[in-house]
Amino acid sequence: MRMATRRWPAVTAAAAVVLLAACTGPDATPAASSPAATRSAAPSATPTPTPTPTGGVQDQSDEALGIVFEDVPELTGDEADVWNWIATYEKEYWRTMTTNEVSPAFSAIGSAAVRQSMERVAEGNAKIDAKIGGTFHVEVGGVTVDGDTATGVSCDDFADATFEDENGTYTPEEAGFDEPRRKSFTLVRGASEGIWKVETVKREGTC
Repeated sequence: MRMATRRWPAVTAAAAVVLLAACTGPDATPAASSPAATRSAAPSATPTPTPTPTGGVQDQSDEALGIVFEDVPELTGDEADVWNWIATYEKEYWRTMTTNEVSPAFSAIGSAAVRQSMERVAEGNAKIDAKIGGTFHVEVGGVTVDGDTATGVSCDDFADATFEDENGTYTPEEAGFDEPRRKSFTLVRGASEGIWKVETVKREGTC
């Protein structure tokens, strides 16, 4: 029998903490996880297209991948583009978590430091044959733009996510993901191509 104190291997929890953070959304109470934490189908490692300026927010919720964006705002112009870019980061972050392979999209949407952090996450999870699935809930907000720099936040909720490795299954609490996590983002717009890029991602407690 698996004891209640059993925890997800530290290598994965520590690696995931590198990138996890959250936003100005309301606090959420983690729901009980399903007894079976297996995934019905492995999400594709193929990245979604990177966002292009459209004048509006693009809800990137993806049922097949298992990501839902909550309280999607109505924004326009640069604010919408930055929101879309952060949402794309979150989608490709979750793709990386569920496949144990770094999404190729990070070459376009993130700085070298961001890509390296994602490589550590993928490598750490792959070493223990982690299987992460279920549904990842995200709220992106707090977008501010000042010329060619911007900031924003996200709130990552893993209450409906599932966790498994070669030793068994884990609840979000056992895996170290029991509370919604706040992340802050800084973005910079390239002078030549005019495209935003995620420069830094920092975890800032819970949300």
